[in-house]
Amino acid sequence: MKDLLVQLAGHNAWANGRLMKVMAALPDEQLDRDMGSSFPTLRKTVLHVWNAESVWYQRLLLASPVVPPAAGFSGGMEELAGLFVRQSEALSAFVAGASDAKLAHTVEFNSPAKGVCKTPVTRILMQAFTHSAFHRGQLVTMLRQQGVPRIPSTDFIEYTGWKK
Repeated sequence: MKDLLVQLAGHNAWANGRLMKVMAALPDEQLDRDMGSSFPTLRKTVLHVWNAESVWYQRLLLASPVVPPAAGFSGGMEELAGLFVRQSEALSAFVAGASDAKLAHTVEFNSPAKGVCKTPVTRILMQAFTHSAFHRGQLVTMLRQQGVPRIPSTDFIEYTGWKK
């Protein structure tokens, strides 16, 4: 299980980094254009995913209360992209350094929507990775709709490498 989680964590950080390079180069007009998605703009979608990864990471570290980083963020896209990538890398480092016992641990946390919750570390990690992947798909679609010409692949097979 740990080997798989290490691969997924590495892929998550790599894929987020690839998209953030594209996003950091876009003008504010494109970043803030309402695209009608679940988070209407590219920027708001990135802020949402950064918040989510950070909140889950803080819960893994047993922080209480957790602080969504986007709440006080007022920087530009280049800074946001860097902070988001660093968050994904920190999550990857957590997984790489986690013992089997740590991965088997159950975390208790307070959810604003559900109250006190308990869930295993492995489920938190899977939630973080699949949530980010879902929203990366939305970002790619929004980028294509705006005519961005070069959008890098974020496929897992691209990360792990093709065998011939």
